[in-house]
Amino acid sequence: MNGLSTSKLKWGVTGSAIGLFLIIESGLIGIRTPAAEPDYLKTLKTIAGQIEDLKHEFPQLKDFSKEEHTNVERLTISYGYHTHKPRHRGGWTSGVPNPDDDGVWFYIDFHERDSNAQIHTQPVVRPAVFGGKNASFLILEGKNSRRLESRIWAILESNGVRLYGEIRPGSEVKSKPCPY
Repeated sequence: MNGLSTSKLKWGVTGSAIGLFLIIESGLIGIRTPAAEPDYLKTLKTIAGQIEDLKHEFPQLKDFSKEEHTNVERLTISYGYHTHKPRHRGGWTSGVPNPDDDGVWFYIDFHERDSNAQIHTQPVVRPAVFGGKNASFLILEGKNSRRLESRIWAILESNGVRLYGEIRPGSEVKSKPCPY
């Protein structure tokens, strides 16, 4: 290239839907295109179906229905079994149904990264991402319920949800049975 070193030259052009990157390193030329945005609705429905498949192992999922508990417009899954109104004030657990000893309540969603909705700003929840959105997973489990949290995390991760941040799912903050 007429004396121009190509060992570190990088060039890129991106558009809102199409991207092209030309990378020239040590004389090699490669073209990379950005990953396509995932199908959020399809993935959420898959997650709901996989949770529904756990019914035979977890009695607290007895009433879970992928159709009934998935909100396709809001990209959420929300489910409660044997729950009651919170008996305390303060914290995110005061704003959601609390499980009886044999119950469970959980919430999963995909939302915009700049969302400042209260449910998306909880300090005890480790942030997660899926594609270009953040993902939320909140769960309260009754003290006598078979533990479900790690199985749902496994489902989320197997569908491409990735964790980041400081608080690990299953930490002492979230994994204790709900005292309310």
